[in-house]
Amino acid sequence: MRQVRSGIPKPYIRSVVAITMLLTWSLSALTGFLLWVAPNGPRSGRMLLLFGLTKGEWGDFHAWFSAVALILTIVHLIVDWRGFRGCIKYLTNTRREDILLKKLKI
Repeated sequence: MRQVRSGIPKPYIRSVVAITMLLTWSLSALTGFLLWVAPNGPRSGRMLLLFGLTKGEWGDFHAWFSAVALILTIVHLIVDWRGFRGCIKYLTNTRREDILLKKLKI
């Protein structure tokens, strides 16, 4: 008889982690860019930049988005460890390099 597995299927977890990771890295890049173009100097942290938030508050958002994105990246590596290991093996395979060199006639 076929055994029924309970729980969430692995492809669903992969897709949720990947989409969330993409979103948080994008928000981290966006807030980083906003902080980069923000004015520098004394008292620049007190000026309102965007959506009524100061430079310091945007810096806090940037730090949190970056921390969550880093944690999600580690979870992504854990969930997709077999695929990651396969990619590394493929990229470091010496036989593949020999075949490429023959094709390029080097």
